[in-house]
Amino acid sequence: MDRQTALLVLQLPEAPTPEEIHDAFEAHVFALRDFLFKQTVIPQVFRAKVDRLLTASEVGETLGAELPCNDGRLPEMLPLEGSADQVVRQHATNVGRLRTAMAATLDPNCLTRFGECLVRIQQQYIRWMAEWAEDQDFENVQNRPMRDEWSADAFAAALEDQRKGQGLNPETEARLAEELLRLKRLDSAAVPLPL
Repeated sequence: MDRQTALLVLQLPEAPTPEEIHDAFEAHVFALRDFLFKQTVIPQVFRAKVDRLLTASEVGETLGAELPCNDGRLPEMLPLEGSADQVVRQHATNVGRLRTAMAATLDPNCLTRFGECLVRIQQQYIRWMAEWAEDQDFENVQNRPMRDEWSADAFAAALEDQRKGQGLNPETEARLAEELLRLKRLDSAAVPLPL
């Protein structure tokens, strides 16, 4: 990447000061990390943000800007196994661990690794849930936007109640079906995992 392109990515004038470069670079990476940290994990969208982090890394190298990486190690991930409610809880724990690790860095190289891992675990989770819900009838279920994720606690509790044979109220039953359909739609829109 040439200097002019790097400055364009950061929306800087032709001859910025080193402080302006550092501040713009930090703000750029912070905005990308903030998105990964706060938004519903939709793999296609997150993949684009991870690609932008790779570009940010090139920008930093080109302009000589560096940001700290206090700890670049990926946290240990729980395997997705057991009942559906256990899988939802395990996945929520994994996402929380990754986002906690992200909070300790602004280095785009570290954030790229965390973002890649976040996309991968989300794809695995979506695939697991879609296969689990394969036999469900979604004919009269309302479509929810892909970003409209049900809280992991409420989702897991509804799945656990269903597994234990406890009756769900109609509102919870409808919301459960909507969340499963949302995950199924995310799975059908997914880009295949690289080998």
